[in-house]
Amino acid sequence: MDKTPYLTTELPDGEKVLGSKIQSKLTYLSQIQAAINDNDDRLVYELLDSKRYNETMRKVRQADSNRELAHLVDDLQDELSHHLGKQLVQYLAQRFPFFFYEEAKTGVFQLYFGNWWDRRYFGLLDPLTISFIFDDHEFEMLVQAVALSAHDERYHTRIIEETTQANAALQAVINEQPQRDAKRLQLMSQLNTIDEQRAGLFGGRGNSDERRQIEEQLSQLDAADAKALEAPELIEKNNAQILNYSKADTILIYEQKAINDEFGDFANFKAALGTLYEDYLTALVGKTTSAVSAPVTEV
Repeated sequence: MDKTPYLTTELPDGEKVLGSKIQSKLTYLSQIQAAINDNDDRLVYELLDSKRYNETMRKVRQADSNRELAHLVDDLQDELSHHLGKQLVQYLAQRFPFFFYEEAKTGVFQLYFGNWWDRRYFGLLDPLTISFIFDDHEFEMLVQAVALSAHDERYHTRIIEETTQANAALQAVINEQPQRDAKRLQLMSQLNTIDEQRAGLFGGRGNSDERRQIEEQLSQLDAADAKALEAPELIEKNNAQILNYSKADTILIYEQKAINDEFGDFANFKAALGTLYEDYLTALVGKTTSAVSAPVTEV
């Protein structure tokens, strides 16, 4: 190369390399723009992650990554998600008809299970990766409910039983009020007798011990009376909680039935989740020609 004053270098002229790299980026952006304009979502997915696409759809082993180019649209993730979500949701409406979506903001699709009353928020749909991001707690709840159903149990069976038993104990405290009142009268009579004896010639240590025992019993009665006063409110709260647990179990039953009606069982449902990326892109391939056999132009 020509010598430049103040610069000494043995490296080759980098302008061609620079020009080639710039052209690669421009070509990539042109390809993805054309794919969007043509509503060719299959090609968009290939351009966003060619490694995953080639390994999944073309069964290429250890395919090259195009991440260096894909990062050019990193700041367009929300808009791309919005674009890709429209056609994906149409597909999912047929494949997973019990899931419903709400685009809370551009490209952010909240996921709900069912169209029934009090349906559960279940996580997010990620159109960019063609995957569901389930809420860990909600999904684990469903997994456990499925396992328990094999033993004719519901998810909240035990807590409902425990809460019901707690209510029975509280009701017993309320029902025992007449017995406590009678016991209190008996103990107060005994205290009066002791006080009379202490005023006479026969008062002594024995009477003091007896009085202490009676006072302890009266304290226990006071505590039980206080608990009885609080019991109706606690029972009401527990009943409300039992109702909530029962509603939640009913929703879980609806969810399991929806899955079984569509997939036969929960195992098939999980398997369908695992192949969603490939299944959806296969469906998109059917709308194009030679999509699998002809990779995009290297850029």
